[in-house]
Amino acid sequence: MITELPKNWIETNLGTVTTKPQYGWTTKSQNFGDYKYLRTTDIGKGNIKWDEVPFCVDLPKNLDDYILSKNDIVISRAGSIGFSYLVEEIESNVLYASYLIRFKPLIYPKLISYFLQSNSYWKAVSDSAVGIAVKNINAPKLQSIPFPLPPLPEQERIVAKLDALFAQHEAMKNALKRIPQLLKDFRQQVLRQAITGRLTEKLRMEKNTHKWEEINFESIMIGTPKNGAYYPRNQYGSGTKIIRIDNFYDGKLKDWEVVQKVEIPEKDKEFYKLETDNILINRVNSIEYLGKCMLVEKIHEDAIFESNMMRIILNKNKVSPQFIKTFLVSPLGLKELKKNAKNAVNQASINQQDIKNVRINLPPLKEQQEIVSRVESLFAKADTIEKYYKTLKEKIDSLPQAILHKAFKGELVPQLPTDGDAKDLLEEILKLKKELKKK
Repeated sequence: MITELPKNWIETNLGTVTTKPQYGWTTKSQNFGDYKYLRTTDIGKGNIKWDEVPFCVDLPKNLDDYILSKNDIVISRAGSIGFSYLVEEIESNVLYASYLIRFKPLIYPKLISYFLQSNSYWKAVSDSAVGIAVKNINAPKLQSIPFPLPPLPEQERIVAKLDALFAQHEAMKNALKRIPQLLKDFRQQVLRQAITGRLTEKLRMEKNTHKWEEINFESIMIGTPKNGAYYPRNQYGSGTKIIRIDNFYDGKLKDWEVVQKVEIPEKDKEFYKLETDNILINRVNSIEYLGKCMLVEKIHEDAIFESNMMRIILNKNKVSPQFIKTFLVSPLGLKELKKNAKNAVNQASINQQDIKNVRINLPPLKEQQEIVSRVESLFAKADTIEKYYKTLKEKIDSLPQAILHKAFKGELVPQLPTDGDAKDLLEEILKLKKELKKK
């Protein structure tokens, strides 16, 4: 039931403002032929890529009954249930498949098309859908969906306004799409400048500090890299926290609370125990994720680490653990980590010696700390921008439904005395349907 419509609107249903619906043609598809075969999977993607739409294997005897025409609307009745497509341009002969239902509009086609994107339509579809394994909806249920009918002149103004607003919305979305990549590029550039010395170049010139020294990782570590522990799945559930590869990203633990626990012998707890400022490095994975690392910044309780990573303990008299993490997550650091990777089917690996042999240009300790401070400051600014972006994106993503809600409540464009009454339009539509039925 639709409430609070303008006085010259009238509530009807989808079936009233369209001709009798028709189910599509059942056949198989192939990659060649004379007649395209539009399927529910094609309209579920949004804009149809006609060059990817296949052809019919068999054709119906009453061919004209299944050929799509301009301004036809097809709605998916199963699979991507409720998805619709308005045929605005059509270049070749196209038949529609049996999981689609065709409606021919008797009012402005695009007004119906916009309605089929609204939350009120989707709620009606959800309420009417049946089926357990595969949800579906039939033509009578689609016909019965309530539809708010404005007078014909107002329909034209609503469609024009919606076209303009949706075009603006698309432009805003396209502008926002660039921001995540720009932020990613910015962070990568900050890391690159940090590791190459450009970030503190002016500082070195002003203070005449020591030059950077190229060294092996082995010289800044205490002991040797240590592989983590392996335990069967039936030991997981309680016990000691165990850091896994999916627990960290971009050098940081994502959420301590979701770290799993495992039952282990007491001796293992001490042997694999993590301490603050340890660094974990993924030693076996697909080449894309190989070398992924994490700096242990806070330990809330005893924790160990899994076998697909290595732990390194750093000599903090020589290096800042935060600086080493910065190096390892940078493009140059990752490249250095992977330079001697051993490749196998679907995965690659590095070993302890590979870690020891990693080359790094190391600044003096104070400069390392200054670099870390500057990187954190610049990243914090990027994080603030990203937060604003996400908030703005949420608002922009919600705009279409807010616009459609106003449109179908009669609040998007003004009602004019010259528009007439939708009751008169409805009478004309019903007369037309009677005439069509006689034919």
